[in-house]
Amino acid sequence: MKTLITSGCSFSECKSPWIKTWPLHLSAELPDYHHISTGLSSQGNGLISRQVIYQVTESLKQTTADNILVGIMWSGPDRHDFFVDQYSTFFDSKEWNSKPVRFVKNSEGGWGICNYQWNNQISTAYYKQFHTYFGSLIYTLEHILRTQWFLKSQGIKHFMTTYTSEVLPDDAVPVHYDMQHLYNLIDHSVFLPVTGEYEWCRDCSGLDFPVPGDNHPSTEQHKLFVEQVILPFIKERNYI
Repeated sequence: MKTLITSGCSFSECKSPWIKTWPLHLSAELPDYHHISTGLSSQGNGLISRQVIYQVTESLKQTTADNILVGIMWSGPDRHDFFVDQYSTFFDSKEWNSKPVRFVKNSEGGWGICNYQWNNQISTAYYKQFHTYFGSLIYTLEHILRTQWFLKSQGIKHFMTTYTSEVLPDDAVPVHYDMQHLYNLIDHSVFLPVTGEYEWCRDCSGLDFPVPGDNHPSTEQHKLFVEQVILPFIKERNYI
């Protein structure tokens, strides 16, 4: 069975009734692939990495590595997550962004998400006490590397990109001493030839964003991104 596994943040989530994101358009172009989406609004790169690794591991129980294609759109470095053993007593807020993320079968725990824009108690404490700009970039590089090394070890075809250029900023990552070795270890050849989907949609799609001041692409922009960027890339690499 051919399987397409996609992941990312809101740019890659497949639940919206209003916007069809790039994974849905890519899946439509690959009708013989079973699509598994782990995209989730506001999730950070740690959860993206963990969910992809888990879903690939599960898929390998049903099919072979040469039948799996993975596409990842990395999220904001300033988004973080943490694991708790028994989430039902830890998360007491009814807000959607305070609900834990569970993706492992029969797990009793869950992953909490932190976002610098949120005012809940957990996020406020994390960004006040532990967050640093360069530290968040280091974590992101580690998440990318772990995922690449895993996918290569299993012989999984994959491509990667970023939702905006802020994920791997040119003015920070290559020149910071604590990041140079990590950045240089990344296989940049599997990244799409764009700085981010947002930048491509802004500069190359010829279409305006649906909401002024909002960087989320429209359905039409996501579709063009698949047709003009993703499909040529994976075809050139003989992924499909």
